[in-house]
Amino acid sequence: MTGQQPQNPYGQTGQPSPSHQPNPYPPNQANQSSQPSQYGGSPYQGNPPQQSHPYPQYTNSTNPRQNPYPQQQYPYAQQSNPYAQSGARPNNSPASHVPANPRPAPSQYYYAQPVRKKRGLSGGGIAAIVISVVLIPILLFIAVTAGFAAMANKAFNDAAQQAQSQAEQQQQTEPKVTYITMKDRPSYQETYQYVNGKYEQYSQEALTDLQGFMDKYRIPITDDGGKYVTDFIAVLGKYSNNLKLIGDTIGVDADEMDDIIASYKTDTDTVEAHFKKGEPLEVQITLKGTNGDTYTVDGQNSVELKPLWADLEPKIASAANNMGSNYAESAQKIVELAGLQVNWDFNAGKQYCTKSSSNNPDMQALEDKETFAYYCPVTPNVIYANANASGWDTDYAPAAAIRHELAHHAIHMYCGTIQPPVVVQNGVNRFEGVTSSYAIKYLGADAKWLKQSAQYAAQNHHEQYLMDDFTDKAAEAIHRGECEAIQ
Repeated sequence: MTGQQPQNPYGQTGQPSPSHQPNPYPPNQANQSSQPSQYGGSPYQGNPPQQSHPYPQYTNSTNPRQNPYPQQQYPYAQQSNPYAQSGARPNNSPASHVPANPRPAPSQYYYAQPVRKKRGLSGGGIAAIVISVVLIPILLFIAVTAGFAAMANKAFNDAAQQAQSQAEQQQQTEPKVTYITMKDRPSYQETYQYVNGKYEQYSQEALTDLQGFMDKYRIPITDDGGKYVTDFIAVLGKYSNNLKLIGDTIGVDADEMDDIIASYKTDTDTVEAHFKKGEPLEVQITLKGTNGDTYTVDGQNSVELKPLWADLEPKIASAANNMGSNYAESAQKIVELAGLQVNWDFNAGKQYCTKSSSNNPDMQALEDKETFAYYCPVTPNVIYANANASGWDTDYAPAAAIRHELAHHAIHMYCGTIQPPVVVQNGVNRFEGVTSSYAIKYLGADAKWLKQSAQYAAQNHHEQYLMDDFTDKAAEAIHRGECEAIQ
């Protein structure tokens, strides 16, 4: 009978219970993004508008080139001579005409004709001509220059607007660059959980019980086997750590990022497959500890795995009960054939496993004096034997008791625990009876001896060893790898 035992054979803490085989004899009989922005600023406006010349152009209603001086209008109209006779002039010679009065008094009818001014250029006229000659070309130059400036300004503005329009069109036609972060890719979190989960699974199993871990994965318990396990877990840890570190990587190619993420899962699966076959891991890494120490994995180590349990069962089932010089030695040889060993120090396993207890008064744990041998899942490669128990000198030892303990190991290998859910019937844990059924069906145990032993135990309030149709079906399910409760 066994006591309580860890739910995970390699990852459980605490004190699992051992599985005991009752002695049929009486006691005193022999585990940002930031997008590149467009060119900033408002569109180029060109040169400031051409201002008018600070000096006003000379304006005159009269063209100075045509008539610099306006034509004067005489205010006096020309009068006719009031004394002129009408008709024919007198036939007097003009030379003989003498006025009657040489100095006649002024008459109101006579007007003096204005004196005509002497034609010529005055000082003001000369100045006007100089101004016209000098100022007009300057004004013309300014006007022409202003015209060219206005034309240049317009051309420059047109070119700037055209360049801006072309840039905007190019930006509209070119694909927009989007920056993405590795950890924001849809597959990143799932892949990280997968890779890190593998690392935690194997590392916790090995740290909890290295010997049990190596036995489960059939790694030889040698220095080479130990280094092989260490290399494997170191590689998984490196993958997990590297994938976590690249989570903040920023890039623009989503497909490339997805490929990188997927490669970590592929590499993890590849190295795991190598490990389960004992093949070289084919990975080279160097790890550096916080104290500066380094550990190098060259990926070239390999190991020869122990045989699969499924391959061993037929050999155990066909093994003779008289392989040794006596029954005790024959029992030990059958255990060694299974790849395990017998420890004759009965109390050695008690530091790893404790006896189970039950509230059912008819399923009490065996006392030490009633125990022939027991299996502790914390040390799955060892069976602890009570050398003081009666029966070692009979074929009960190799034919029934030892095969029952090997059946505990078989269930452990298939289900990861010696008490899988499939062994529970209506809330009652019947793992001891299922173990005996398995030993009879698949390991060549003597049914007569085990049934007799169970009957004897039941008489002493240990009914957990009894077998029936339920225990037989549960044993068959376990052998198929079905460890969940039977529906």
